[in-house]
Amino acid sequence: MHHSFLQDNQSSIPSEIKNKGFLLFDEMVREHGWHLIHNEMNRICYTKVGYETDVFDIRILEKTIKVSIPLRNSKYQFVTQFNDYFTANEFLESRFFDFMD
Repeated sequence: MHHSFLQDNQSSIPSEIKNKGFLLFDEMVREHGWHLIHNEMNRICYTKVGYETDVFDIRILEKTIKVSIPLRNSKYQFVTQFNDYFTANEFLESRFFDFMD
């Protein structure tokens, strides 16, 4: 039942990322089977079918970008923040590949 909701919900999320500041990260994670579950200018969140508790969650606040990433083999997330898109993207890219290994 839970899988059906995600798949139905996935089709209602616009396929093109709204916040272009994370366009390259978006393309990279989608190539590895992840999909958007939040697609707003101030929040972007990805998960993968079968791994719904693992999320890459990006929140764009007034002065910072808060990033939450899954920790492998854990129910916890690691949360940090950045002052610019470039540094946030670099962190997300490297942590995504670490998580996938």
